[in-house]
Amino acid sequence: MRIDGFFNLIKREMRICLKNSFVMISFSSFFLISILIFVFAFGSGSIDGDKLYKPIVWVLLIFSLMLISENFTNNDYADGSLKEMQFLGYSEEVIILSKGIAMWFMIMLPTFFLIPISSILFNVTFTNSVILFLNICLACPSLILISLVSSLFSIQLKNNKIIQFIIIFPFYMPIIIFTTSTTNNDIDGYIFDDNNFLILIGIFFITLPISLLTSKLIMKEINR
Repeated sequence: MRIDGFFNLIKREMRICLKNSFVMISFSSFFLISILIFVFAFGSGSIDGDKLYKPIVWVLLIFSLMLISENFTNNDYADGSLKEMQFLGYSEEVIILSKGIAMWFMIMLPTFFLIPISSILFNVTFTNSVILFLNICLACPSLILISLVSSLFSIQLKNNKIIQFIIIFPFYMPIIIFTTSTTNNDIDGYIFDDNNFLILIGIFFITLPISLLTSKLIMKEINR
């Protein structure tokens, strides 16, 4: 398949996302409402942004991705688009990769505004907010690929959410561990540790082939 065919597939996914604003609205609404629940429950002044704020954001981000990822796969499976794209010569890996790229753009756009808003609510410093956003930019490709595999599992498992969650959630744990420990504070002030950024990039290069291979096997099974 030529490279222009791959870009055409990405354009298709982007057009569908832009026409269906439900994806961004669902993601933003779930994230913002959940953040407000924590604010009202604990109070913004009682939550330590360096200890609890980042884990809260990452857990909400993961659940948000799981919530919207099915919009990128289930609809195409229901109307036969997945099988049609394979019939037109697009490989399973290219289909999932194009969906992942489109999903990344659709997630980053609202996140660019949600992180500053939530950081203000929790009195998080500007530096911490910027580093958190950079972490999200680097970790989201891996999280999105895992979420897409999860959404394909939901088709294979006939929407059994409990089994789907049990199977997929452990793969999120390494990313959560490294993203919530990217910054450190000591007596002298703020220390930035860029080693975890490199680890997140390494996790992506591990997640990419495994996710594409798993997606290929699942798509071949569900399209029989």
